[in-house]
Amino acid sequence: MGSMASQTDAAAARAHRLPLRHRLGFAVGGLVDGTALHPLNIFLLFYLTSVAGMAPGLAGAAIAAGLVVDAVADPLIGSISDHCRSRLGRRLPFMLGSLLPIALSLILLFSLPASLGGIALFAWVALLSVALRVSVSLFLLPVTALGAELTDDYRERSTLMTLRWFFFMSGGMAGLLLGFGLFFAGPDGLMARGQYTPFAITLSLIIIGGGLVACRTALATRGREHPPTAEAHSIAAFFRELAECLRNPSFRIVLATNILFFVGFGVNSVLGIHANTLFWRLTGGQTQAVTMALFFGLFLGAPLGGVLLARLEKRTVLALGISVLLACQSAPVLLRLAGLLPFEGGTLATALTLFALMMGMFMGAAGIAMNAMGPDVADQHDVLFGTRREGLFAAGNAFANKAASAGGTLVAGLLLGFIALPKGSHLSAGDVPERSLHLLGLVYGPGAALFSLLAVITILQYRIDRAAHARNIAVLNDRRRALDAAA
Repeated sequence: MGSMASQTDAAAARAHRLPLRHRLGFAVGGLVDGTALHPLNIFLLFYLTSVAGMAPGLAGAAIAAGLVVDAVADPLIGSISDHCRSRLGRRLPFMLGSLLPIALSLILLFSLPASLGGIALFAWVALLSVALRVSVSLFLLPVTALGAELTDDYRERSTLMTLRWFFFMSGGMAGLLLGFGLFFAGPDGLMARGQYTPFAITLSLIIIGGGLVACRTALATRGREHPPTAEAHSIAAFFRELAECLRNPSFRIVLATNILFFVGFGVNSVLGIHANTLFWRLTGGQTQAVTMALFFGLFLGAPLGGVLLARLEKRTVLALGISVLLACQSAPVLLRLAGLLPFEGGTLATALTLFALMMGMFMGAAGIAMNAMGPDVADQHDVLFGTRREGLFAAGNAFANKAASAGGTLVAGLLLGFIALPKGSHLSAGDVPERSLHLLGLVYGPGAALFSLLAVITILQYRIDRAAHARNIAVLNDRRRALDAAA
């Protein structure tokens, strides 16, 4: 009877608006993965190869090891989180236990002993890469699942994800500013080996601070959580849960959209340097400006996403965001090939920077909308199957992101082989046949945009809007009241 009463009390709590301090406390958790992952993606490969002297192939393999193990571990982490029974709630133990491993792994990864080399260095970096990626997932997946439990309100969930995106991108911006503007601003720049350790320590302090704020919020709001999954956790139960999730039509649609979106973006991103250097003939500084514009656009995606989600359905915002993304991917190339974008040099770089800024803004809005759909899908799943799978849904989307990004890299590599660019370490546009340049542009732009188009077509099949969500919540509340009365 106590269990039923607690479910009813939790449902009543979720029906009330989440206090601002708890909305912000949850969102500040975005500093953890934003501060850990963005600087990692930007600085780590350079540090390993140019500063620590690691062979590029071994460095890439060591980083990939972390991604592969993390992708495989994600569904298991999400499932265990759903089953966790603790007086601290089912999410907080994972969040709290992940912070110190994240900080230590990050610091050690950027503090490699100069005496290490060869296979020993590779093994140490691979181990730290796995530890860091899995530790981030141990925080990220439970806190994402927590976002599905804090409120039942359709619009408030969008607000939570918008705020979290803001802090997620703020963590990335902080890492960039601290790196380029402070620690590597001296005469040695990025080659200053002694600056990487204090840089990592500073990032770790931000991570721990943001993580502790989110943990405090998780503790204060544990009365809003759904009860743990009743079935005992086992490998057999885990695979049954995966199969059950795939039987949910809304989850399949969101998952497929996620995969298509990130395959297309992966192709575009991987071929970006080739396209900027050879097809557009940009300088290194101009390429950096275009890349930074995309990142800044992702940051601006938070206010844009908030405005759009306040007025439109989540499905509409996601479809709109991906549509603008595919237009920004394909339009410049098609205009160039048609002779309608004749600019060169700085003028061309400015035009491409504006396209990148627009692409980032709408990509950010699309990402927020997709994240906000997860809680609604979890409610529908409870209606259909009588079980809560927030952690597993979050893990499924995380796995799709990583697998699709890897798939985009693979597709880009295969397409580069088809384009048949001449070999050479100092290749310039003048060395490439015109046919190959045109193919490069078509693959990088409209070719990648085809995956985005398929993503738009897929997400238009999604049927959970405000009215459908309200019906799902009403069904769940009626079911809880009936169980409470029977008890």
